[in-house]
Amino acid sequence: MAMTRLQMVTEIADVVGKRLGASAASGALLEDRIVRYLNFAQRRVARHRNFYDLQREKTDATTVANVNEYPLETGTNNLGLTNIANVRSVILDDGAWSRKLTFWHYRRFDKWYPKPDRYTTGRPQIYTRWSNTLIMFRIPNDAYTIKIKYNVFPTELTSDSQTTDFGEDKDRLLVTAGIVETYVALQEYEDARIWFELLTG
Repeated sequence: MAMTRLQMVTEIADVVGKRLGASAASGALLEDRIVRYLNFAQRRVARHRNFYDLQREKTDATTVANVNEYPLETGTNNLGLTNIANVRSVILDDGAWSRKLTFWHYRRFDKWYPKPDRYTTGRPQIYTRWSNTLIMFRIPNDAYTIKIKYNVFPTELTSDSQTTDFGEDKDRLLVTAGIVETYVALQEYEDARIWFELLTG
């Protein structure tokens, strides 16, 4: 059975040798600080690994004719994704024909296509990401269905009974990452190094 937030926080406090009821110099409870470090740890782990638990697929996004920039979450012509960590693939589908778009780093994209609107419109073949926007080339000449595979960040832990989005087989990983974050915050760098080696070993 997956560990709850309270169980993880208690485990982290025990390892670093602190009482949950202890207070920092600012008066903040250590327990509240460890919750914050555990949430930092979740995001650190999600940024570095492509876990199945955090994979999502959007199958009903669409392009708009003569528009090549699409915000991922909100804004005009947004793709309707939520809580995005990484975009893994983009597939263009018009019902009879589909193609996986090729990802180009924005520097390469800007070098080769600094003014995409100077080219004729057509079916996009390339995309890049700048901030929270996907940019396509060629500029779409029609409304195409876009299928996007992406990873999300885990839900922030906000209640004691809450479990993580990772599933119980990742509890040890998250507790270890939480210990590292806590030791770093306490400036106990030698202990942080030892636990980081366990995390990455």
